[in-house]
Amino acid sequence: MSIYSVFKHLAFKFDPEFIHDHSIKLAAGAPQITKFFAPLSKKPQYHLNQHGLNWSFPVGLAAGFDKNAISIKFFENLGFGAVEIGTVTKEPQQGNPKPRVFRHAAQKSLRNAMGFPNLGSELILKNVKKQKPNMQTCLGVNIGKNKETSPEKTPQEYSYLYKEFAPLADYLVVNISSPNTPGLRDFQKKELLTPIMTALAEVQKEIYKPIFIKIAPDLSYDELRMICELSKEFSFSGVIATNTTLQHDLGKGGVSGELIKPFAQKIRNQACSILAEDPKQMIIGVGGIDSYAEIKDFWKQGGSFVQVYTGLIYQGPALLKNIALAIDEDMKKYQVSNVEELIQAIKQKS
Repeated sequence: MSIYSVFKHLAFKFDPEFIHDHSIKLAAGAPQITKFFAPLSKKPQYHLNQHGLNWSFPVGLAAGFDKNAISIKFFENLGFGAVEIGTVTKEPQQGNPKPRVFRHAAQKSLRNAMGFPNLGSELILKNVKKQKPNMQTCLGVNIGKNKETSPEKTPQEYSYLYKEFAPLADYLVVNISSPNTPGLRDFQKKELLTPIMTALAEVQKEIYKPIFIKIAPDLSYDELRMICELSKEFSFSGVIATNTTLQHDLGKGGVSGELIKPFAQKIRNQACSILAEDPKQMIIGVGGIDSYAEIKDFWKQGGSFVQVYTGLIYQGPALLKNIALAIDEDMKKYQVSNVEELIQAIKQKS
């Protein structure tokens, strides 16, 4: 039995948010403990560079795990190719009432109704500044609006957060798809999303960093195409698909893990098809991804980078090592020497 299996057995006896918060604090204070979890060894052949974004491994950590940017080094040591912090709001936010995180262990899924709890941009920026000089992993910053911010002031809030974090981030993510902030998903409508993108495009002229839009798995095809078309129009870098789903009857909050797979995969495949019309657009896949087989299928559709969250909780650090082993096997099978060549070979064979 692995060390993580023992930890998980004990941890699952307690409230999930309590365990998560204390684990993150432990990881922040002692990032070297990753050596007990047999972390993934970084190798040059695992590097993936797409349109200037360079990940040391094609799998990154999704937003929500390290909300306040205190444990970046721990996740870098585990072997993640990128770490996405946040969601960060301008002002500190407590989030929704507890309990607000729920396990559905039989379905290897989670449900959360957190509502962007975080320390606020000022303190999180300080945390990033402390860690950035020693970072080798790609850093993403996921930004969102405060709960009480009016629709009229929302574009300025996103542009403020961009200006604060762009000098340190490798890419930024506009979160308009969390189901746990009232009215946030309304910003996936063209009339509300366009002002946000206009404001961000202006500040992007001052300091350029790639911007992605994080979308819901509950969009219609027409809604998805509209967002993708706006990404092209404003020369953003693409979309992150997807956030958690509301297509369930388990109670409040969005669901991730096994239960989101069919919804997230459908949106990812559709987004890949739409964004293929513009070779400068990218899609980062997230939502139920917990195996190399799913990553390979995503690559066949035209995707590149992926992120994990719930799969890490249920499988532990072995998830990354198992993906790396499968990549090694496929590189031999396709007779290629690195991940970039492997993705091209998989696309050609599909």
